[in-house]
Amino acid sequence: MSRPSLEVNVRKAVREYLLVAQNTSPDEARLSTLAVARRLNFDRKTLRKYGLDAEIATAAECQARNWRLSAQESGHRSMNDMLRDRDRDIEVFRGRCEALIAQICLAEGNAQRLGIDPAELRKALPMPDRRLRTPEVDRNINEYA
Repeated sequence: MSRPSLEVNVRKAVREYLLVAQNTSPDEARLSTLAVARRLNFDRKTLRKYGLDAEIATAAECQARNWRLSAQESGHRSMNDMLRDRDRDIEVFRGRCEALIAQICLAEGNAQRLGIDPAELRKALPMPDRRLRTPEVDRNINEYA
């Protein structure tokens, strides 16, 4: 049985990679013969041998063109859109704040109902004892020794 041609596998892998890479930023997926060869674990000379360097160069131009157009579109956002987004974020944060305040008020109300001074709720907790051996442990050790 003959060995399958390496060219078919290389072409398929490179073309699949180029399709994905054309729609991403040049920072995420560089399109040069060396970068594609490293990414797909092929030798760059193999890519040149099969003429894929020309396809890679074409895909790089397409990627740059697409990325430039999308960068212009994103940079072309109007001030009204940015202000609308900011106002929406402020409303979300305001809602979260009000929900937290409601929870605090509920906890204070329940504390008063249960006879706990709400001022006690605001006291800082003491640091836990983090010693490895406490006097109680020493006493237990001495009892069994």
